[in-house]
Amino acid sequence: MARLLSRLVQRSEAFVKGMLFDCRQCGQCVLGKTGLVCPMTCPKGLRNGPCGGTLDGRCEVYPDRDCVHVRIHGRVVGGESTALPPLLPPVDVKLAYTSSYLNHLSGADTAGRTPLPYLDLGAARTRLPGQTASGLEGAMKAGEWIWTSEIRSPRQADWKVVEAEADRLRGRFHAVNATAYLNGRPSVSSPVTAAKVVDLGLEPIAQATCRDHTRTSFVSELLQHQLAGVHNLLCLTGDWYQGTPTMRQVFDMDSAVMLYEARHLRETGVVNATGQKLQPAPRLWLGAAINPYTTPRNVPLRRLKQKAAAGADFIQTQLVLDLPGFAEFIAAAVDEGLTADLFILAGVPVVISPKALAMLPAVPGVRLPEAVRQRLEGAADLRAEGVALAVETVRFVRQLTGVSGVHLMLFGTDTSAVLEVRERVEAGD
Repeated sequence: MARLLSRLVQRSEAFVKGMLFDCRQCGQCVLGKTGLVCPMTCPKGLRNGPCGGTLDGRCEVYPDRDCVHVRIHGRVVGGESTALPPLLPPVDVKLAYTSSYLNHLSGADTAGRTPLPYLDLGAARTRLPGQTASGLEGAMKAGEWIWTSEIRSPRQADWKVVEAEADRLRGRFHAVNATAYLNGRPSVSSPVTAAKVVDLGLEPIAQATCRDHTRTSFVSELLQHQLAGVHNLLCLTGDWYQGTPTMRQVFDMDSAVMLYEARHLRETGVVNATGQKLQPAPRLWLGAAINPYTTPRNVPLRRLKQKAAAGADFIQTQLVLDLPGFAEFIAAAVDEGLTADLFILAGVPVVISPKALAMLPAVPGVRLPEAVRQRLEGAADLRAEGVALAVETVRFVRQLTGVSGVHLMLFGTDTSAVLEVRERVEAGD
């Protein structure tokens, strides 16, 4: 009888809340914290968004729809508030398709509804003594202008391209991102490529995407980094797979929760999700991404505050093509005191391929000013123009208080282009 009553309550709740709030029946409702906008209606299932693909308040996956988390922001704080958002935990999957009302009465949903407690990470963290074995951390805290770039994981079991790129980049960049799963296509994983980069004499920044990870697999990768001597990790939500057929995507957590899991382990030696003690614990220098062009302007600022509070040490931004808009965002971040806790690297595109240029407007979250598009599309020599644009961009962001360096993203395959950008900037050419 009790089971029948429970099912009746659950189905009635699902019907009413489905009509009113597009309820997804997670069984641990947080509508009271999200302005009566269900975060589970986010196509990625993120509870703490928005993701970096949001632009002009629109969803990355369905650009004709408003971003769920921008709507939540408008309902909960609105105006010009930059208050630190709570960090909601991932959903407890055992409660799916059960009654949130009954779970609340019994206390079964307490863990799924209670915000995670932010760790006390200290003040002015950019000036704290070294926290990890990362050479990147050391360079940042020494006040060096930081140069990072990328090495792409191979899509077959062959290190030749990686070895050739490492030879070109060695000694020229403080660190290189070990990217993987570009456009959602299988490749060697980032941890494996990062370990190879260590062997090749460079400092890697491994990447982890919520799109591809459960919390179990994520913590397992932290241990893998510890064993391989990889000391930097970039925590990303991950773009939406657009391939055919579309692959199943995980999103067991969002990037802020991923940061929290890694930082909680670094600070306490305990896996937050399971309570498992790990000694010695992985101690990684933690990065995150932010889209400075998400609007309203206080939405990315609040998201940046959340990632800082969750444990991020440095930030790599979305592609910087709208220079005035980026300058406005950085000035606001400085005013909010965020650059006292975070090192910010501006994401600078180096566009040298016509095919890559054609794809650029479709990259999630990218604001491509019309004047920049016309400049690149009308160039007689795209490689030369793409390098020149990147040089100008680096010089511009280098003058901004609060920017610690740049992350050069190559749109093409000729690695010599990113080397030329650095050489020209340093030579004053």
